[in-house]
Amino acid sequence: MNKLWVRISIAFIATIVLLIGLVAYLSERGTSTAFRGYLARSWAEEQPELANTLADYYRLHGSWEGVEAVLPATSGRHSGRGHPPHIVLADDEGRVVVGTSQTPPGSRLDEHDLALAVPIRVDGRVVGHLIFVPPGMQRETLPLHARVFLDNVRRSLMITGLLAVVVGVLLSVAISRTATAPLSRLVEAARAIGQGEFRQRVPEQGPEEVVDVARAFNEMARRLQQAEDTQRQMLADIAHELRTPLAVLQANLQAMLDGVYPLSPEEVAALYDETRLLSRLVEDLRDLALADMGKLPLRREAVNMAELVQRTGMVFDSIAEDKGVDLRLEIAPDLPTVYGDPDRLSQVLRNLLSNALRHTPAGGRVTLRVFVPDDEPRVVRVEVHDTGEGMSAEEQAHVFDRFWRADRSRARTTGGSGLGLAIVRALVEAHGGRVGVESEKGRGTMFWFTLPVYHAGEETTT
Repeated sequence: MNKLWVRISIAFIATIVLLIGLVAYLSERGTSTAFRGYLARSWAEEQPELANTLADYYRLHGSWEGVEAVLPATSGRHSGRGHPPHIVLADDEGRVVVGTSQTPPGSRLDEHDLALAVPIRVDGRVVGHLIFVPPGMQRETLPLHARVFLDNVRRSLMITGLLAVVVGVLLSVAISRTATAPLSRLVEAARAIGQGEFRQRVPEQGPEEVVDVARAFNEMARRLQQAEDTQRQMLADIAHELRTPLAVLQANLQAMLDGVYPLSPEEVAALYDETRLLSRLVEDLRDLALADMGKLPLRREAVNMAELVQRTGMVFDSIAEDKGVDLRLEIAPDLPTVYGDPDRLSQVLRNLLSNALRHTPAGGRVTLRVFVPDDEPRVVRVEVHDTGEGMSAEEQAHVFDRFWRADRSRARTTGGSGLGLAIVRALVEAHGGRVGVESEKGRGTMFWFTLPVYHAGEETTT
């Protein structure tokens, strides 16, 4: 099975078996070594007279020369249980005088061997070291009690190791299944999203890394759902916006064909106006689609914002006068130039002024300000204030959405297409600026945007 939990379980089990085998091996080796020391000390305690005999020999001769003749006579005295031990005799410096094949004469005892040795003292001075070396750890060479002890140790290690392996296998499977369960849920949720079920979510629980993955997945799903809802709403709004002018065109043309309306220049002009509205709507949608793809064409150059605001304001003077609205321009002196497309920036100003005049009643005021903020000296800020009805916080949150209108009952001819402010945001952001709104119900609205100041050396791009 090529499942992750199976691979993790196998890795855990292999690691556990290897570690348990290593622990058992080291334990058995340690036990054997410790038991050899135990046997050596036991034999030393059973033959205390040998150390005395060797001490007398050294006191008599002043050295260990010829001591081999003494040792065979005494080394056979033991309890009779198993084979007798080998005897190693070293001088006061640990150099072996009488040894075995493993510890030949002339070699030196290490610290471990010296710790097991029985010191031989003459007149309070250590003159040698006596070690009883067990004759190997083969079963047949050991005393009966030693065989029973080692058999019990090995049996205990085997039973403990088997139990540890069984428990380790069960824990490995349980841990691996638990660890991979969030991934399984994530796979199921991803498959559901692949089938268009964007409301699918996964629990954000478990280790921190799993929670991060689940949170990122849920955020992705939320954005996909939002994009899907926006796309559906956009398609519905586009169909609705196109339906009205098309229905007007169709009805009027049918009436002309039926002879209800005369084929007069006035009727043709009315139909022409509807086609212009359709063209403008299609053009707006095209601009937004290009902005979404980052392919909106901009003919950038150094732009004098004071002149641009002045020209745009002059265009709306007559419109504001016809509505009985006071239009004011407040242009700060010595404005720096900005880097952008003058036609697109003029489109932004026209959309904001049109929106402000549409929502400002007769006798009201619309103010267009342009200046450099004290706290942001590297940008030019443009503000459009009106004294209209204002907006609530919820309305402000959606004011830049496509096809959104504060009053859904307003017709396209009175409330606009619902794309103007969305285009404003797209154009400002395409210029590297920011856009926002501040409003209070019943106290008017202020739309603002900022543009980076022009720096010498920036090249015009298309």
